[in-house]
Amino acid sequence: MGKRYNWAVGRKAETLVHDMMKELGFDVVQFGYEYLLPDFANKKKLLKGRAGDIIRAQPDFIIVDPKYNHAYFIEVKYREYGEIRKKSIHYYPENFIILVSKKGLLIADWEDAIKKKDKKPDFKLLTDIGPFKYKDTTIIMRYVEKAKKEFY
Repeated sequence: MGKRYNWAVGRKAETLVHDMMKELGFDVVQFGYEYLLPDFANKKKLLKGRAGDIIRAQPDFIIVDPKYNHAYFIEVKYREYGEIRKKSIHYYPENFIILVSKKGLLIADWEDAIKKKDKKPDFKLLTDIGPFKYKDTTIIMRYVEKAKKEFY
C-alpha cells in the first residue's frame, strides 16, 4: 500500500487525537505545516534545506487548557506496532507525543523522552502525564479502545 496508505493512516490518527482533545475540553488548533502551509505539503516535492526540515517538523496541534489558558504542543505519530525512535521526534517545548497504534494510544513527554539513554522514548498512559492526569478517564479509555479497533 506504500506511502499513500501511510499518509492516510497518519491523518486518521491525527483526527482521532484531535477529536479526543476536543472532547476532553481542550481548545485545539491544527498547527502542522499541512494545515498552515498546504501549498508546501506536497509529498512528491518535499521542502528541502534546514528551513524545510524545521517547517516539516512542526507539531500537529496546539492544545490549550481553557481553565488555565496553558498551551501545549501535540505531535501525533502512527506506528503499527507501537514503537518509535527518538530521531522521529523533534524538539518543541512542552511537546507531548501521542503514539497511535493497534495497541491503542500512549503518550510521552518530549523532555522526559530525551533524558533517556535508550533510543526509544518511554510511552505511558495519557492519564499518567501532565494536563491529561485530571481529565475524564472514561473519555480517554473510549478513544484508546477506538484506536485499537480502527488501527487493528
